[in-house]
Amino acid sequence: MKKIFLILLAKIIFAQTLIIYSGITMKYPIKEMAAKFEKMYPGLKVKTLFGKSGALYKKMTAMKKCDIYFPGSVKFINKNPKIFLDTAKIGENTLVIIVKKGNPKKIKSLDSLINPEISVVIGSPNSSVGVKTKEVLSKKGKRFYEILSNKAIVAYTSNEIVANVISNADSGLNWKGVVFWKNYKQYVDIIPIDKKYSPSSDLVMGVTQFAPNMIMAKRFLKFAKSYEGQKIMRKWGF
Repeated sequence: MKKIFLILLAKIIFAQTLIIYSGITMKYPIKEMAAKFEKMYPGLKVKTLFGKSGALYKKMTAMKKCDIYFPGSVKFINKNPKIFLDTAKIGENTLVIIVKKGNPKKIKSLDSLINPEISVVIGSPNSSVGVKTKEVLSKKGKRFYEILSNKAIVAYTSNEIVANVISNADSGLNWKGVVFWKNYKQYVDIIPIDKKYSPSSDLVMGVTQFAPNMIMAKRFLKFAKSYEGQKIMRKWGF
């Protein structure tokens, strides 16, 4: 009887919702973590919203109904650290050049992208990949960023960048982790960027101060930091 009571009590306690806002680049590891977390806590439902980190930040601060915020750039965490009661580094991401499989245009580095005969796709300024792209290109010089951004095709998400390269563009500047999505590896190759221009970026997850489910939010953050959570992040290229 006591055992039945405890099971029923657990179901009541965990019959809740956990709301996660995540940059779309981390969609697949977060979905996998969410599924495992739901199994750990029967009755708990993890709701995920994926999109541009900047747009999610605006929605989060306006609606004030988000447990976990996981942007593609730590810049959005540092914007207002007081919003977050607890944060942790969950992984790393790196900006790379992606090209069609086999690299038919023989692209070797950022300098190759200046060639007017090579089309390139970059992220919009309001996306985490767009923020990182400007940072990386600016290290090559302000003039370099202006030349490349003026000729580039602008995409709104990292997913769109890959789609453009697969369909028509010669290259794109994108997060390395995106290439691990679905079957993208069979369509594109990765060209690393010199680390002095493109060092790895920390991926930081935060529990918000207005989390409706504070207890489970903190448990999810702990899970994401755990061996199991980190194994999932590595599996998806982070």
